[in-house]
Amino acid sequence: MDDIRPALGLPLKPVPSFPAFEEPTGALSFLSDWLCGPMVSRAARGLAGAVSVPDHFIEMLLWVEDKRFAIHMGVDPLAMIRALLFNSRGGNIQGASTISQQVYSIRWSNAGGVCRDWRYKTKQILWSILHSALNRKLDILKEYLNTIYWGRSYYGIDDAIKGYFEGNRQSLSVAQSFFLAERLAAPNRISLGRISNLLKRTPIQTSLSNNGATAGDVQSLYEYVYGSRGGICRRREK
Repeated sequence: MDDIRPALGLPLKPVPSFPAFEEPTGALSFLSDWLCGPMVSRAARGLAGAVSVPDHFIEMLLWVEDKRFAIHMGVDPLAMIRALLFNSRGGNIQGASTISQQVYSIRWSNAGGVCRDWRYKTKQILWSILHSALNRKLDILKEYLNTIYWGRSYYGIDDAIKGYFEGNRQSLSVAQSFFLAERLAAPNRISLGRISNLLKRTPIQTSLSNNGATAGDVQSLYEYVYGSRGGICRRREK
C-alpha cells in the first residue's frame, strides 16, 4: 500500500503573504480567510455549547463548509463568485453551497428527489433564503448535524463519531474535528489533494496548533481510519 505521508505530512508554517500567490483565487481565499477569522471564532464559541461539541469542531466545520454561516442570508454570494472564478480555470469543480442549502439537499434526497438541474438549484437558493429568514442559525445547524451523511452509512454526527472513533461529541479531538469536516464533501471518496490543500490553510493550521495538534496527527488519524484497514488507496479520488 502506498505511503500517504508525503501527501499529508505538512509542516505547520504560516501561509505566505499575497506576493507568493501565483493565482488570483489563492490571494482572494487568503484575504477572505483573514477577514472571516474573528467571525468564525465568535460563531464557534456561541454555537458549540448549544450542540455539545468542542469549539474546534464548529471552527473546522465552518472553515471547510461555510465560513460566513453566521452572517449570510442562506446563500453566500461571495462563495459563488469564488467558485465561478475557480471553476472557470477548468479541473476539479468547487461548490458554493451553504449549510442552509445543504439542509435543503438533505430534505430533497429524503423525499425521493433525484434530478438536480437548474430548476432544483433555483428552488434550493430560494428555499434557503426563506428558511434562513424564518429560523435561527442554531436550529439550522442542529438539523444539519443530525441528518448529514458522513460516509459508511453514518447519518448524523453521533453515528459518525461512534462509527469512526468510538467516541462521543464531547470527546472529539481537533484532528477528529478536521476529519469529520473534510469528509462531508465526498464522504465515500478520498482526495489526498483536497486534504493537503485544506491543511495548508492558515486558519486550519492555527486551529490545529492552538489545540495541541499537528498535521502529523491528522495523518495518523486517516491512516487509522483508512490506511491500516486497506481502504485509503482503493478509495483515492481519481
